Amino acid sequence: MDIEQSTLIWIARIIFAGIFTFIGYSVWRFMRRERVISVTEHPTYQPPADTELPKEDVILTVIAKPGRFFDHARLFQVMQDLGFHYSEDHVFEYLVPDSDYIAFTVINIRAPYVFSTDPKQMSPTNGLVAIMQLPVADGDHQVDYFHLLLSVLDELHTLLDAELCDYNQKLLNNHQLYDMQRHVEYFEQNYNNTIQYDYQ
Repeated sequence: MDIEQSTLIWIARIIFAGIFTFIGYSVWRFMRRERVISVTEHPTYQPPADTELPKEDVILTVIAKPGRFFDHARLFQVMQDLGFHYSEDHVFEYLVPDSDYIAFTVINIRAPYVFSTDPKQMSPTNGLVAIMQLPVADGDHQVDYFHLLLSVLDELHTLLDAELCDYNQKLLNNHQLYDMQRHVEYFEQNYNNTIQYDYQ
């Protein structure tokens, strides 16, 4: 008996879904392995007055599931467990391991975009905005720092039972992650080319 065409279509969909799930899982496991980064500190490069170095922001969001808000105590505990530093500006900073460089900053998605240690002085929030300002540190290893960002945010959204999204608060997919990584690679190349040209 011939298998109906609709049955074959469903079988193909199941196979592709399985492949996509495996690829997605592999991507996230890779990002977790990138959590530990060894950074050799160098003096901060100071360009001449007439040289403008490339700058760019990488922005991702962690959004609570529809109709939910982050519990204040739980949010602060998770940020502390993940190694974030609560700064004087009332935002969370994640430092590059074994250095004083700020890898990225997490702000409140709601105005005035800060967090208060006193829950009575802070309105419930349903979103966090992670901002990585390129270049991080001395301009090298920018892709590694990007992987660090993804790794930490992967754990963050998992612990908060939230969703990892792009700047527009839409769910991230592997294609977007790949494009973002290529963009960071291009930035690092452009940054290093600018410095090398200045040294010539």
